[in-house]
Amino acid sequence: MVRPLWLAFRAAAIATAVFWALLTIVDKSGWQIPYGLAGLTEPLVFFVVFFFGVMMAK
Repeated sequence: MVRPLWLAFRAAAIATAVFWALLTIVDKSGWQIPYGLAGLTEPLVFFVVFFFGVMMAK
C-alpha cells in the first residue's frame, strides 16, 4: 500500500522540479509567446511537462 503512494509522491516532486526549472530557463532567456499571448507561458510549460509525463508513464 505504501509503494503506490511513494511512487505518486516521487512523480509529483519530479514534475514540480522540472516545471520550475523550465520556467526559470524561459524567464532567463526572455522567450515569450508571440502575438500578445505572453500570459500563456506558464500554462504552455505546464502542458508540455504534463504531456511528456503522460507519454512516459507505463
